[in-house]
Amino acid sequence: MKKSVVEKELSRLEKKRAAYIQSYTQKRELAPELAAKIPPQLRSTLNTAFTKAFELIFEKGTGLIDKTYNKENTRTQYEINRYAAELRRNSKSLRAFQKQTSGSGALSLLVSGAEGIGLGLLGCGLPDIPILTAAILRSLYELATSYGYDYTRPEERRYILLLIEGAMSYGDKLADCQRRLDALAHENNQIDLDSLAAGVNSAASALADEMLFLKFVQGIPIVGVIGGISNPIFLKRIRRFALLNYQYRLLVNIGWQ
Repeated sequence: MKKSVVEKELSRLEKKRAAYIQSYTQKRELAPELAAKIPPQLRSTLNTAFTKAFELIFEKGTGLIDKTYNKENTRTQYEINRYAAELRRNSKSLRAFQKQTSGSGALSLLVSGAEGIGLGLLGCGLPDIPILTAAILRSLYELATSYGYDYTRPEERRYILLLIEGAMSYGDKLADCQRRLDALAHENNQIDLDSLAAGVNSAASALADEMLFLKFVQGIPIVGVIGGISNPIFLKRIRRFALLNYQYRLLVNIGWQ
């Protein structure tokens, strides 16, 4: 039987998602001699810093992030894209959502890179955590709005946290996060506060694990520039993983085949 437009786009997207997962099957170890010098307590400190940053932004910072991009225009463009997709029902209209996001997130990348390098020169590895966390959430908030989702809802925040956890994972853990994200893409259930708290802890833990070495290096004056440069790299990786999943949600919930 001839594949529908949605089926063709899903098939195309699945190849991209499989390629992403394949590229993160195993974490590469960097400079084992230097890694051996990482203080045992740094991982816990980093985890706590990310946890507090998420909690603070969710409680008081989302409104401030809203002011850093044109949320209303982004939402309006989503409505236009949605209407065009329902009207035309072709591949071009389905890809318009992804095209809309191609230029978004540039400010987050710029800010995270500038502050990371600046603090790296000074030998400050941890003070940038709230700024980096805000840059990550700003980028994902903008993506969520581009696909018609309200990130102030606990359900969407839980989804965003799982995106971050998955993007910072490898191998079986990454595959498990992907399965959980796919399940959430087909559901719209209410979640309790414990689930949201667990999501914060998991996302913070994944970020702490993945960024431990580079944040340690960032704490070394001058050499720390290397760690600072990593901020936009991680942000770009999170955006890439998130975009693949938001596009998947669009296709499985479009309402027509």
